[in-house]
Parts: sequence; C-alpha cells; structure tokens
Amino acid sequence: MFHSLIIPNYTKKIYTCKMNRLRVVIVRNAAPHDFGGGERFPVFLGQELQKIGHLPVIFSHHTALCDYAKYERLTYHRSWWWSRQNWSGWRVILTPLYVLWQLLLTSYYIIQFHRYKADVVHLQSKDDFIAGSIAGKLIGAHVIWTDHADLKHVWKQLGVWYKNPTGKLVAWAARFADAITLVSQSECRLVSDNLPLTSPIHRKLTVIYNGVNDQKPTHTPIKSRPFTFCIAGRLVVDKGVSEAIAAFKRLHATHHDTRLILIGDGPDRSRFEKQTKGLPVTFRGHQTDPLPEVATADVYLHPTYHEGFSVSLVEASMLQLPIIATDVGGNPEIIHHNKTGLLVPAKNSVALHDAMEQLYSNPELRARLATAARRQYLASFVFHTIVKTQFIPLYKNGL
Repeated sequence: MFHSLIIPNYTKKIYTCKMNRLRVVIVRNAAPHDFGGGERFPVFLGQELQKIGHLPVIFSHHTALCDYAKYERLTYHRSWWWSRQNWSGWRVILTPLYVLWQLLLTSYYIIQFHRYKADVVHLQSKDDFIAGSIAGKLIGAHVIWTDHADLKHVWKQLGVWYKNPTGKLVAWAARFADAITLVSQSECRLVSDNLPLTSPIHRKLTVIYNGVNDQKPTHTPIKSRPFTFCIAGRLVVDKGVSEAIAAFKRLHATHHDTRLILIGDGPDRSRFEKQTKGLPVTFRGHQTDPLPEVATADVYLHPTYHEGFSVSLVEASMLQLPIIATDVGGNPEIIHHNKTGLLVPAKNSVALHDAMEQLYSNPELRARLATAARRQYLASFVFHTIVKTQFIPLYKNGL
C-alpha cells in the first residue's frame, strides 16, 4: 500500500520571506516523564533560529516542552500525539490501527504545515518521522530528521519480514527525508548497523552534535560548602542514580564535608529517596533552568548506563566543571579520559567512588580537567555556531 504512494514534487518550493527568512516547523514528542536533552533541543534550536532571523514554531504534545517554549517566549503549538508507542510482541496484530493513526496524523500535519507555510519541517520523534515526512513533502517543504537516540531501537530486525512493522514504516518514510542527523558517531554506527548494506538511507545519515550557548557566569560562582557533587537529569534507574548514591555513601563515610544534589524528577524518585535516608542528599525536583545551581557544584556526575549524546555533559563543560561520566555511548566523544574529565565503567559504584575520591582529594586535577573541558566546549559545542554552519545549510540544500 505504502510503496504505491507517490509524493508530488511541488518542490523545492520555499515560501521565502523578507531577508530570505525560513519558516521552520520543529516537531518533537516524547513520554510525559521524559525531559532531557532531546526535549530541550527544540527550544535551543528555536532560540537560535530566531536570533538569526528565521521563523521557528515548535509542535509538541509534551507539556513540559511546551511550558519551556512558553517560558523562553517561543511560538509553539500543542499538537497531536498517541501515547501508545509499544507495538511489539502480540501488539503487532494492531498494526492496522497504527496505519490508520498515521493517515490521520498525516492529514493533520498537512493542514498545520500549510497553515504555517513551512519551508522546513524538522522532525524529531518516531511517529512524526512517518506522518510529518509525507505531509512535509506534500506541501513542498524540505524535510530534516534529527534522531535523539531512538532509531537504533526503531530499526531493529528490519530484515525479518514478520517483525517490527512500525520500524519498517519508519524506514520506508526515510525516503522523504532530505537528511537524517544523528547526535553522535556512536549513534550513527548503531543506526547504520541495523540497516541493510545497500539501503539508500546510509547516504542520508550525518552527525551533528547537540550544543548549548555560552551561559558561563560572568563571575565565578561561590562554591558551596560542603563539597558538592551534582547530577541533573531524569530520576530513573538507567541514569545510574543508585550507583551514584552508593558511591557517595561510601565517600561521605570518610569525608563528612560532602553532599550530593539531584536535580530532576522521574518515576524512580521515591526509590532513591529511600536509598538516601540519613545521607546529606538533596532532591531539587524538576527545574526549568537548572544551570545556576549546577554551576555552584564542585564536581558534576553523569553515571548513566547508556547515552546517545548528553547535553548535560556539554553544559557542565561550558560551566567549566570537573566531570565524571560513564564510558558508554556518546560520552567518550565529549569526555576524553583524564583530559576533559574522568570516565568510569557503567553500573560500577566502586569505580565511581574511586573517581569521586580522586577529584575530591586533588584540586589541581579538578582545575586542569575543568579548564580543558571548557576549552573543548568553545571549540566544538557552541550551539549558535552549530546551527549557523550545519543546520541552516541542511535546511536550504539537504545533504
């Protein structure tokens, strides 16, 4: 059915405005409890496009993302999204319902994209890759995908005819994308490994790192006492929070002038609160802008089990903090061991404790790692430069 669909080539019709401004529709959806780098990215991108003189609008059903867009005074639209995302196992028999949903969502996006006179449709979530790509091409827009570490899962078992029909639909829809950006070399390899060697999708893949703009305080924040370790992110098991608490508990037993701050929220928060009973661990909850508090930490921790690309590591580098991260996914592309931070194995509280002890006891090492991290940030991860030199050319020309 889908292979017979032909997208008219109205194209590359661009609704150019004064000063050649682009109307860019940014689409991102995710589970309600997710609010990490992938969910903040559309706001960062929208801010930069606006500064350059373009006209972004964010489409999302995600409440926290919409609130963040509103907080930053960006145009946003509360869009459609279906919370059912698991179509594996016995649910595969419900695939016709998913196809009907995609047809409905496509019709919705055609109306909305035409209403906003979109020159560019920048899609960043699975369902939107299908419907948004078809709708974008039908109105003559350029279509760009950004994968926030989902496609390596979405495109598993594409070669098995009776498995993963939704993944096959996403792969089919990739023909309408002018480019597919991945957030790290690690993610690019994982995605490529799931594709047939002869797939034309390989030619559309390119790596563009996420970045952040420089918000380093003009004056160095007064480091709080006691000595503070900080984690900012979702409070879920896979973020390695339990290992961080275990490592901190051991450290605090010998260094009483230490504390741990956890910024963020998530479904496993109550579990971690029980684990920290009797320890100087503070739960700050979700914060729209966590950076002012992160900046006052002595050491930043990122003990996650897996990672596509961590915006929080880039932010910690921008803030010139010494960093400890796990040696997984895209982390080693930001943290080079003993140069821009320390890397430890995932799920290993002993190794994490040893690294925390090392940085606690060695102010010279902390200063050296922090300075190098800041220098690397300025060279590679300033988001204004990334948008201007990498995303804008993609918007105009594709790959």
